[in-house]
Amino acid sequence: MKLIDDFFHIVSENQTESEYRCVIRLNPSHNLYTVHFPGNPVTPGVILVQIAQEILQMHLNKKLELYKARNMKFKLPVIPTGEHSLIFTKTVEEEDTLTTNVNIEDAENIFVVMTLKFRITE
Repeated sequence: MKLIDDFFHIVSENQTESEYRCVIRLNPSHNLYTVHFPGNPVTPGVILVQIAQEILQMHLNKKLELYKARNMKFKLPVIPTGEHSLIFTKTVEEEDTLTTNVNIEDAENIFVVMTLKFRITE
């Protein structure tokens, strides 16, 4: 299931030598939030990983398949209000794999920290 342009949309992107930053806005009226959780919507961790994968695939123009997620720390719930930044750092590509550190944050808080490993399939 593709989430971009339905569950979230990209507000802005910025690339520096050391990081790729993508600012997104979640869709608070998406059907997922009616069940997770009604009246107190929270974005599931698996959805946050999928968002990171879709953004990275689009940014690199490569097909990626997640095969390992580690060092996952969910510090605060990600609720669908305001804008959130996904910051990709220490992205390393070796042969047919890619490893990246991802932080999800806003101007005041860090919500999630994770290291994702992907196979490059195309």
